[in-house]
Amino acid sequence: MAIKSSSKNFGKNRSINYIGKDFATFKQNLIDFSKTYFPDSYTDFNETSPGMIFIEMASYIGDVLSFYQDVQLKESLLTYASERKNVVALAQAMGYKPKISTPAVTNITVYQLVPSIGTGANNRPDETYFLKIKDGLQVSSTTNQNIIFRTIQSVDFANPVDREISIYSRNATTCEPDFYLISKKVEAISATSVSTTVSFATNDTNYPSFTLNDSNLISVESIYEQSTNDKWYEVPYLAQESVFVENANTTINGQLSEYVDNVPYILEIKKVPKRYCVKVNSNNTFDIQFGSGNNSIDDEIVLPNPKNIGLGIANSISRLNTSIDPSNFLKTSTFGMAPAGKTLIVNYLTGGGVESNVNTGDLTTIKGIEFEEDLLSISNTTLYNTVKASVAVENLEPAVGGRGAESIEEIRQNALAMFGTQNRAVTRQDYTVRALSMPERYGSVAKVYVSADQESDDMTIHSLLQNPKTLNEFSAFIDRVKNFSKQDQQIELAKFVTSKKADVIQKNNPFAINLYLLSYDSNKKLTNSNPAVKENLKTYLGEHRMVTDAVNIIDGYIVNIGVDFDIIVYSNYNKREVLANCITELTTFFNIDNWTFNKPINISEIELILANVEGVMSVPKVEIFNLHGEAMGYSNNRYNVPQATVGKIVYPSLDPCVFEVKYPNKDIKGRAL
Repeated sequence: MAIKSSSKNFGKNRSINYIGKDFATFKQNLIDFSKTYFPDSYTDFNETSPGMIFIEMASYIGDVLSFYQDVQLKESLLTYASERKNVVALAQAMGYKPKISTPAVTNITVYQLVPSIGTGANNRPDETYFLKIKDGLQVSSTTNQNIIFRTIQSVDFANPVDREISIYSRNATTCEPDFYLISKKVEAISATSVSTTVSFATNDTNYPSFTLNDSNLISVESIYEQSTNDKWYEVPYLAQESVFVENANTTINGQLSEYVDNVPYILEIKKVPKRYCVKVNSNNTFDIQFGSGNNSIDDEIVLPNPKNIGLGIANSISRLNTSIDPSNFLKTSTFGMAPAGKTLIVNYLTGGGVESNVNTGDLTTIKGIEFEEDLLSISNTTLYNTVKASVAVENLEPAVGGRGAESIEEIRQNALAMFGTQNRAVTRQDYTVRALSMPERYGSVAKVYVSADQESDDMTIHSLLQNPKTLNEFSAFIDRVKNFSKQDQQIELAKFVTSKKADVIQKNNPFAINLYLLSYDSNKKLTNSNPAVKENLKTYLGEHRMVTDAVNIIDGYIVNIGVDFDIIVYSNYNKREVLANCITELTTFFNIDNWTFNKPINISEIELILANVEGVMSVPKVEIFNLHGEAMGYSNNRYNVPQATVGKIVYPSLDPCVFEVKYPNKDIKGRAL
């Protein structure tokens, strides 16, 4: 006997309006429904009738339920959610971790005294007494002792990068220096390190977690096992099984160790079964969660098994029509190990806030310091202790960036922006940002330019000019556009290159990315990146690039230039003073921080800068010329500046290059007439 659904038949036989969602619409729909389908059963629709009481009660319930339905839908969408707990949860589901407290950041200058060694021209700081201070140097504010800053990297005075040396005192008899003052800058944040212990039961293997309830939480610094000192690694989500690990660049790394001065650490990608993730709660606390594996089952020792693709699928369903379940395929159902029966030491950072944005010169008191000592090579321990006691600090710039927890709207907008990037390198801009964001302890990456291998970027100026026909056409092109505007010149140049590309370009890997790279030396001059920097960058990008992308790391080109100019000075001004001011302005203009790959030189802009110097009446001449030759301290790259000048624009080569005034004191020359 067939069973009929009365509710189904009821809906089929009657016209029901499902659009109405407010009280008035519900009420009117119920009245219309009654009049249509029950015309003889009930006819009293007066506002005071008993039947209207039930209609209005049903309308009220429908209105309330509809309201809560709309609210729940809205709160499930990040764009419209208004409750903090929902916004926080949705943001983390999209890969963004809201900030409870943001620390202020500043550069702290650390000083130490070093005794001299040698006499006469050989008098120099005794490198034996160069200190190495561990990261975590704590400095307190003079105006508020509760505000603590800590360095985020070690201070190695033996490393010449960003190191300044000056004479501190001289011997009263010989007048030779007896002590030198050594200074280095190091980045510091307003944070205090807090340590606590957490113990887990032996049967606590089902994704155990605990909560950090401290105020002004910034981040979890580290977690170690108390008994074995094994490290647990933070991951954004438990399914991620590998992290970046930094290793000291020592002799065990082979040939890369010779670059230890510029690259103190070598990057490594490591699988970590002992891992955890940090979840931010809406009440400004941290939940720290672990996996469910044990000592006999962890993700690291299990190899992918193709037979596991169809596990959990009904036998009647063909495996060929089934999508691959990565967790089954990799047997990563444990998502890392659980710390069952273990006691963990948890180190985390607190602090930040608006009050941590201290002024210049406010950080002068050392609250805690640790040295990496090597007393084997030091015989005078008394002098060594004196050197250690000489360490002083000062912030020569204000701290910025400190603030409290993010607002709901800030979390929303930051999460949407984060979701758009997907934490991976796809576009040229992605690769550029990723390369420049690599921490300096893995090597200095100063300038980056990215191009696709198959595009016109891999056509060099040399290959272009090696073609006699193209060379003649290029000369004619320059004559044709020399009176064009800057914008039109750039447009015409692009058209010319595109039209001649077929004559010289060689197609290579269409999926390859050419990443042109330059670094700074110890004097902040451009130089080719050493192999250690390139190796670290390749490792760093390997976790973000697309599988199909091949990354070719190539040395960029340095084009060293000089400037020669004439100025006419008003008669009532000192010519030497005006000329010195002009050179100072051009030195600032050609500061290497302001120059990137393929940035042209606008001679008109230089003329305007000189003309705005007080005392300058006119600028009759500005000339840019090439400087080259390693014997003179320049790069060996020759560049025909007159040929590359269109109008008053000096265009870079088609090889990605950076214009650099290497020695402003002698490379910028001027005459005052």
